[in-house]
Parts: sequence; structure tokens; C-alpha cells
Amino acid sequence: MLQRSLFDIAFAGVWGRQMRFITGPRQSGKTTLAKMKLKEAGTQKLYYLWDLRSVRNRYKASELFFTSDSPAQRGAKLWVCFDEIHKVNGWKNILKGIFDATQEHYQFIVTGSSKLDILRQAGDSLSGRYFTFQLLPLSLREVIGQPRIEKSECNNPLDFILEQMNRKDTKVQKALEQLLAYSGFPEPFLAGRGDFQKKWSRDYLERVITEDIGLLTRIADREKLHDLYELFPEMIGSPISENSLASHLESNPVTIKNYLRKLQDFYLAFKIMPYSRNIKRALLKASKWYLYDWTRIKDPHKRFENYIAVELNSRLSAWQDLTGTEFSLSYIRDKNKQETDFLILKERKPWLMVEAKYSDVPIENHHIRISNILGGIPIVQVCFEDNVASQEKKNAFRLSASRFLL
Repeated sequence: MLQRSLFDIAFAGVWGRQMRFITGPRQSGKTTLAKMKLKEAGTQKLYYLWDLRSVRNRYKASELFFTSDSPAQRGAKLWVCFDEIHKVNGWKNILKGIFDATQEHYQFIVTGSSKLDILRQAGDSLSGRYFTFQLLPLSLREVIGQPRIEKSECNNPLDFILEQMNRKDTKVQKALEQLLAYSGFPEPFLAGRGDFQKKWSRDYLERVITEDIGLLTRIADREKLHDLYELFPEMIGSPISENSLASHLESNPVTIKNYLRKLQDFYLAFKIMPYSRNIKRALLKASKWYLYDWTRIKDPHKRFENYIAVELNSRLSAWQDLTGTEFSLSYIRDKNKQETDFLILKERKPWLMVEAKYSDVPIENHHIRISNILGGIPIVQVCFEDNVASQEKKNAFRLSASRFLL
């Protein structure tokens, strides 16, 4: 069974009594992660899927029904998992009542395939009772059996790059190729067959739109939402205009903006915004969007860029959870269409520039120019080719993905 980086992060004792909300794309491994924790704690029978009528009926009969399955013990808290409880009306009040009554003896994991925080409102009844963690698709480190992420990775960007340049493992390139071919979702990745992956990907989209978005939102025209998502593979890596999308889909920009938000809330896609401070003629608003299922992208160059975006997003989420420091992902593009694919921000300040290239080529001068404008932060050009590890200029490096992502 694949070990996940989030396991040690989310279930660390430093988070105290708080419930652990594990969110992320459908079938990314949230239930497996929770069951692994229950097995480690010896409380496998305290897993409850709230999609089941039997679980809901047990709650109606007794609010603290789970305590009869494993009574409280002196000196140790018992781990409990509530899966998909957010689909039940009044789920926040249900959790609040259970948590307040039993937090001295039980520790809770709550999992869901949508962003549970989208349902928060001012005066949230669960305020102060939980921490949220994201489980995203499999990373390269996870599939080669090296899931642990260290706090020291995000101290200094130059030290991070130099450390990655010296990493090498003969099995990594093959694992990278498998991820690009079969996605980072555990089931198709482990199956390792193209026909299975294609069928899985088609059915996956239908389930998310019909069962998740259809159940939890008021969107009526799901077909148009589907059509919007199908446009993304051709637009990967390019700034997206909501007005242009609205015209193409014969809709209006407000509707398209709402649809885009739903694609993000239910982990079908995510956006990054342009960074413009101190950069002349920079784009100010147009976002770039990436898919969690990068296998829907046929062009190998765009697929690789999308994959790098997901890996970076996952690593920054882990760094943020580990250190409490804010990390975010952005990009740089000016009105001359000169672009750097990714900019990592630490506490909203430029920290590291990352350019994704399928082949190993010299770093373009405009990246160096922007690096100097941003205070000389490092730029690393990450390529698909193996065995690339070189310094081109001061603070400018070329590196294989098989090294950079370890």
C-alpha cells in the first residue's frame, strides 16, 4: 500500500484535540488514508460512511451511536472516521454535538470530496474545532516510497535547489513516466493500463458532476459545466478570459465565474493568479487553470506543465501545514507574452521561480531579467528529460523533474 506524505502531517500530535478534516479530489485516497490511521490505532470498526442509510439511522436512534461500538477508555483517545458526512443536512451541527460531548475520549477524522470549508459561514458552529488538510493526487516521492517531507526543505530556495540537484534514484524516471501516463489517482495508477485509465477518467468526471456537484449545489445546467471542463485541456498554460469562455459557451461571465468556482471547489481543477508587483506591463487578472487529472491533456508539453503544477501545489500545501508559513503558487506574464510558468510565494513574497520544459534547453533571458527584478531569487528550469543537473548562471539552474521533485 502506498504511503502518503499527509499521513504524518495530518495525524501529528501537535494538532491536539481538533478534528482532522481531510479534503481532496474524489478517489485520491482519503478513505484509505483514514482507514490506515484507524488500523494503526486499532479502531478499524470506528469507520462510518454517512452515504449509508444504516449509519444515518443509527445516528437518529442515538446521537453518540459510535460509543457503543468501542466504549471510551481511560488514558487514550480512540480514533473515529466520519466519511462523507457533509452530504447530510445539518452536518455541522451534528459534528458539533458529537465533538463537544466526546472530545475527551475520541479523536475524529472527517473526510469529503469537496472543500468542506465552502459551506462555512460567519459564526460557523465548528469554529475552533478542526484543522483542514488536503490530500491531492499521488506525488513522485510517494510512488517511489519516499513520502516524508521535511520542514527544512522550505527554509532557503537556493539550498533547496542545491539539495535537489544531488538527488538521484534510478527508478524515478520510470515512475515519472507512469504518473504522466496513468495520472496520480491511485486506482488507475496502480492498474497501469491505458484502457483502464481512459475508462476511469470518463466515468470519474460524470460521477463528480452528477453525484457531488449535482447533490451539493444549485447548478441546473450540468451539461454546460461539463462542456466548460472539456475546454480546459486545450487551454492549459494560457491565461483564461471569463468573457471569452462565456461567448464560446453562449452564456454570461457571471455564470461562467460561478461554474469555474465549482470546478475548483470540487477538485476538478485549480487556478493560479498572475504576480504583478514591480513588473512593468504585467498581466493583472487573467488566471491560468490546471486539471488534477492531467491525463485528459493530449499534448505532452502541456501535460507535463500541468503535472508540475499539481506537484508544486501539493508540496506547498505540505510545507504550509508543516511550518504554519503561508506558501502560494502564482505565475508571471507580461503584455509582451513573456512568461515564467510558476512563481512560488512565501508569505506573499517571491521565493522561487519555476519554468517547466519538456526538453532540456537553455534558460531564456527574460527569466533571468525577472529574477533580478524580484531581488535575485533563484530560477529553476525543470524538464522531463532524465540526468539533467546544471547551473547556467548565478541563481539559474536546469534540473530534471526526476531530481527536482524528490
